[in-house]
Amino acid sequence: MLLSAALLPARAAPSDSAGQAAAAARIVFINSYHRGYSWSDAVEQALQDELARSGRATELSFEYLDSRRFGYGGQIPLIARTLAAKYRSYRPEVLVVCDNPAFEFAMQYREQLFPGVPMVFCGYNDFPPETARWLTNATGVTEATPIEDSVAMALKVHPDTHTLAFITSTTSSTNARVAQAAEFAIFPELRQRFDVVEIKDAPMARIRQRLAELPSSSLVFLAGQANQRTNGRMITPDESSSLIAAASPFPVYAFWDSDLGHGVLGGHFVTAHQQGATAARMALRILDGTPADQIPVVMQAPTEDIFDARVMRRFGISAEQLPASARIIGQDTSVWATYRGQIIGIATLLALQGALIALLLLQSRGRRKALSELDRERSLLEQHVAERTRALEAANTQLAHLSRTDKLTGLANRRHLDLVLETEFARLRRSGAPLSLIMIDIDYFKQFNDTYGHVTGDECLRTVGHLLARMVNRTPDLAARFGGEEFLIVLPETDAAGARALAEGLRQSIADLAITHASSPVARHVTVSIGVLTVHPAAIDSVHSAVSQVDRHLYAAKQQGRNRVVASGEQGHQR
Repeated sequence: MLLSAALLPARAAPSDSAGQAAAAARIVFINSYHRGYSWSDAVEQALQDELARSGRATELSFEYLDSRRFGYGGQIPLIARTLAAKYRSYRPEVLVVCDNPAFEFAMQYREQLFPGVPMVFCGYNDFPPETARWLTNATGVTEATPIEDSVAMALKVHPDTHTLAFITSTTSSTNARVAQAAEFAIFPELRQRFDVVEIKDAPMARIRQRLAELPSSSLVFLAGQANQRTNGRMITPDESSSLIAAASPFPVYAFWDSDLGHGVLGGHFVTAHQQGATAARMALRILDGTPADQIPVVMQAPTEDIFDARVMRRFGISAEQLPASARIIGQDTSVWATYRGQIIGIATLLALQGALIALLLLQSRGRRKALSELDRERSLLEQHVAERTRALEAANTQLAHLSRTDKLTGLANRRHLDLVLETEFARLRRSGAPLSLIMIDIDYFKQFNDTYGHVTGDECLRTVGHLLARMVNRTPDLAARFGGEEFLIVLPETDAAGARALAEGLRQSIADLAITHASSPVARHVTVSIGVLTVHPAAIDSVHSAVSQVDRHLYAAKQQGRNRVVASGEQGHQR
């Protein structure tokens, strides 16, 4: 009955939600960074939670500048043109921007993209007070990095500290401003009382070395990130925080709450949640009719002392050493608080089981009969479960095979090919061994289909596929259908000579099949053109680059008359 009652309003929801969607207020949120960056993700979540609590129907659109992971600058006009095309016929009621790159982008393109739309900013670092005087139709909340307060708070927790190490960087505009402010306004005063060490724009190897050289009475402060790249991009602040905290033999403090949960002990934070919630409340006031210019810019955002209980245990820090108002995250709870429901349930079950046993002891003859019947039913149930389990395992095995197999040829399909390529590329990049690729295309296959029909064409593809499966039979090798009449063979740890020889053997074997092809200008039977590439994965950018290169060799084979093999650095060769 409860389930039926719960479902009744759910069925009426579509018509209600449709009416709300029609009247929803449009809000465009421009994020300086990317999904997965914990700071801006927390700002987004707080914004959405605050809007949901208001009860107002809103329609949020999110745009990401990705300014932290990749080089940021040259693509700004392209992003602006993309947004202009995207929002040409979609006018929002409010524009919300998060952090400095998004604010600067909005200042440059706001009137072009969203003319007359009020703006709310949040997460702006080092906001000049005079800027608030010339801003029009805009308001927001600043994010002043509380470096002095954070250092003072940390020194109260660690009064015996003599050395302060600061990790700074200029990898982003925000980090560069923080580094500059610290170097000119904070470090000179601190150096009068402490040994101040600045590790600036350093890779992880250098950071590890410098931290290992520091005395035991040291503290580390994350005012930037490691200058480290991976997979063609700069590592994220979260990745940097985790690496630095793991490498540091001393407590690490940070200035952004997004660093918590990555091995950082704590800090005096302007929180992402407060930034997003404040921006949401300002946006709601604008939607209620208050002009943005009449909402004062919040110049001094609230701060909070937050510590990670897990890191406190690592360095033997007790709650009594912390500021009285500090909030501790990651604390263990008691077994009773965590498992109270389960404990009560198990105790109740044990009590009922005891009562049942007592009753069965009074009815010994009935008990023996009941147990005998129960054993029989249990045996039947176990047999049934075993049969269903075997059937399910067989079905899963068949499904797994089908998910990676091309239905027509029986070779690996494109999805499985892409997975194997990425896996082998990464493995061989570490080992330094070569990777060879062979790309095969059936010559004039369209004319074959036009002459003999698609049923015969499919049979031709099956025949070629079966031949490839027989000849490419080494355990690490893989033959796959690349698409249409094209096939790709992956040969890990195979040098150029071996790949060249196999390609020539495949070409000749396919020709020896003597599949009639009267409409081919090359021969009276089916032939193939083949491209061969041998590379060392550590020397090239990506799998995509390798596939593109072998595709060019295949194209060269076609240009040179088909029915031939073209490998890296060779001219086409026909036998």
